[in-house]
Amino acid sequence: MTQESQHERVIIYTDGAAEPNPGPGGYGVVLIAGSHRKELSGGFRKTTNNRMELMAVIVGLESLKRPCRVTLYSDSKYVVDSVSRGSVMRWQKKNWYRAPGERAKNVDLWKRFLEVFQKHQVEFRWVKGHAGILENERCDELAVAAVQGYDLAEDTGYIEELKLTQSLAADSKPGDSSPSESTLDSIHHENGQCRKCQTALIKKDTKKKAPQPGQAFCYDWYLFCPGCGTMYMVEAAKRTL
Repeated sequence: MTQESQHERVIIYTDGAAEPNPGPGGYGVVLIAGSHRKELSGGFRKTTNNRMELMAVIVGLESLKRPCRVTLYSDSKYVVDSVSRGSVMRWQKKNWYRAPGERAKNVDLWKRFLEVFQKHQVEFRWVKGHAGILENERCDELAVAAVQGYDLAEDTGYIEELKLTQSLAADSKPGDSSPSESTLDSIHHENGQCRKCQTALIKKDTKKKAPQPGQAFCYDWYLFCPGCGTMYMVEAAKRTL
């Protein structure tokens, strides 16, 4: 029996969300191994959609107690393409620069990802979000629920990266002010573009549901990308319960 055949087969579905983006964020993970199924989720006070997509992948892989053959489904082209096309490995070789003067984003999470990724045999598969794929939809539910939880953790990696980006911008353009967090928060608005595929966003009403125990707020509407199915929850739609 080969070493590969001895490795347990695991299927992982992941999703991430930030509402707005950047803003409170969460991730959802579903792991399936034979007849066993497990769900994982978590949330942060201030983060981005891409960080939560990547965090979901990391948490899923880190939960495996021994080397496995993993098929991982994600609706994030940012994550799937960065790995499948070898981009993250090239950034690592270039000391985490995409090009001269252009630093890669989410370096702290990519380092953490590579550490756990090399322990397993992982095949990434991109799936279209909000296309009726059961476990992908469940991951989305877990991520959105995590965003609305109490006492969210602080994403220290995002905060440090934001400070570094602002510092580099200030150093490269003396006298110019770097983007503030409030400016970043207002990037997404009706008729804006999707961060993943640059398709124009459209406004949709949320489904009215009874408040869940401990839920502090909800959103009356959201912005939807008809291209890749990503949802963006914006501050203007937020309502305290």
